[in-house]
Amino acid sequence: MFKTPITILTVALSGITPLIADTTADAPPPSQEEIFDVQKIWNIHLSFTLENWEAMEPKAGPRLGRRPNRSFLTGPEGGRNGIAAVLGYEFPEVHATLEFDDHHFHDVSVRYKGNGTFLSSRESLKRSFKIDLNDYVKGQRLAGISQINLHNSVRDPSHMNEPLAYKLYRDARIPSPRTAYARLYITVPGKYDRKYFGLFNMVEDVGPPFVKANFEASDGALFKPVTSNLFSDMGSEWSDYKQTYDPKGKLSEEQANRLIATCKFFSESSDADFAARVSDYVDLDNFARYLAITVWLSDMDGILGPGQNYYIYLHPTSNKFMFIPWDQDQSFGQFPRGSQEQREQLSIHKPWNESNPFFEKMFEVKPFKSRYLAALKDINETIVQADQISQLIRELANILGEPVGEESADRLAELNKAASGETITTIMTGGRSRLIETKPIKMFIPRRQASIGDQIAGRSQGVTTDRGSRRRR
Repeated sequence: MFKTPITILTVALSGITPLIADTTADAPPPSQEEIFDVQKIWNIHLSFTLENWEAMEPKAGPRLGRRPNRSFLTGPEGGRNGIAAVLGYEFPEVHATLEFDDHHFHDVSVRYKGNGTFLSSRESLKRSFKIDLNDYVKGQRLAGISQINLHNSVRDPSHMNEPLAYKLYRDARIPSPRTAYARLYITVPGKYDRKYFGLFNMVEDVGPPFVKANFEASDGALFKPVTSNLFSDMGSEWSDYKQTYDPKGKLSEEQANRLIATCKFFSESSDADFAARVSDYVDLDNFARYLAITVWLSDMDGILGPGQNYYIYLHPTSNKFMFIPWDQDQSFGQFPRGSQEQREQLSIHKPWNESNPFFEKMFEVKPFKSRYLAALKDINETIVQADQISQLIRELANILGEPVGEESADRLAELNKAASGETITTIMTGGRSRLIETKPIKMFIPRRQASIGDQIAGRSQGVTTDRGSRRRR
């Protein structure tokens, strides 16, 4: 295990008081704070029977066509959403055993996960995994954690985008997943004998333990929407909304009706009524700060673009919706929507892609717009510290070099380029894989910081990523 002291890194990326729960491990379990500590690189070993390993291979079914009143990323009814689901891929869950360092779990469920990252890695061994300790053995947990997400970072050679993006969200007081790293080993008799599959980002699951720790409530409703027009009227029955809003857990009738009522309100209220009452439906402080960080990061693979990769939480006390970030592996302007310059200069007044009634309506509400601009100014001037982030990048590169180098010399070379601020090569797919060049965090930060400062001061209007858009000064 690496012993390099990184006090600044540990303080910057730690976050939330841990929850302690039962575990079937052989030794006293670590706390959640210890688990999600980027100074540690955990060793995870999954063992499968040959039959289960083969059964886990994603099955490609028929490709879904476009459906009225649905996003192009909406999956089959009752299934997953996202591009992989639309292309017909299903991810079967199978039995496996898990060793998490010294902690042993003899029956866990494992499946592949991801959409674009899966498509970009489907011809390789290094795919993202979801491990569920509680699926087959109820109550089986590690320090209160029942699900482990292992992200392959094939689109982020630095392995740093998620830890640093989530850090900024947390610094902006937005509940966000914590991260750590893990070496993953796989055993399949007759095929792999504790084979090293590579270094993975281990990302905290947005589920009941996360909700309880961050919102001090366990009886709210969690959704993972896929829509480019959030809170639009889709009908009067919950069945009209269920697949699009993808609830995580059982909903009460009141919670389902609250989401429908919110969609009706957004679609039917007059401008004056909307401005007067939107704060009854959306937590404006939370959404302003969430959106401010999202815009600062030029995250065009989420709510600003196709409308995915975030959660909304209906708080049981306020009865308002709150926002939680997800899937930040191509933040810091690295998702190739628009040009690199457009993402660096992205408008703070019209950051969304093309027409979006949800944003267009929200940005006409002065109490929200003023909160959002104030949050952006605060983030740009106080939360984003280029020198500190550069130091964190150097510290992480020092930690990650050895396990990444064990994967391949090419992966190590890309990590070193990213850490030093050189252009890096990432894998993208839209049905077929291709290599693209992107600018790493160290190159993006000063340019984005200057652009936002100029826009806040009125020296620039920024640019949009709309098709055919041109630079505006």
